[in-house]
Amino acid sequence: MQIALLETGGTINGIIGPDDASPDESRVLHWLNEMSGRLSLQVSAQLLVMKDSRAMTDDDRQALAVAIAQTPADHILIPHGTYTMPQTGVYLRAQLDPIVQQKCIVLVGSMIPLNDPDSDAPQSLEFAIETLRSGMPGVWIAMNKTVWHPGDVIKDLRTGDYVSRVRVQEKNKR
Repeated sequence: MQIALLETGGTINGIIGPDDASPDESRVLHWLNEMSGRLSLQVSAQLLVMKDSRAMTDDDRQALAVAIAQTPADHILIPHGTYTMPQTGVYLRAQLDPIVQQKCIVLVGSMIPLNDPDSDAPQSLEFAIETLRSGMPGVWIAMNKTVWHPGDVIKDLRTGDYVSRVRVQEKNKR
């Protein structure tokens, strides 16, 4: 499968906080290249920004939207920090409405950086790749072995888990 990797950074790439220095290389691209034979992948990559998602701006999201519109790939993987991944997904759906009906776009992140001994990143990346293989048109978030519509999920800042926005709203009404 041919995929476009549009890199934005996040914990998955070892960026833990908004003030962290931006790495020059993508850990995700390195991992994908190492695993490309086993996963039957052909990867083209573009490093857009390398930052903590709390530092992402709408200009960064617009650059990502332009890159999605310009890539000929139908399967797009976007490593992203977990704090604002839903916000970016909603933005992309709104900005790219006709395009997202023709492409499978998956945002993925991790709680522990790739290459750290206890990292959840390899499992998250493999799940995201399986989501790409499904070919479901649209923008999706692949986290915690679940595929989410970006507007239906939020990050629970107490646990770090992704949870249903509806469930949180109902809980807050009580």
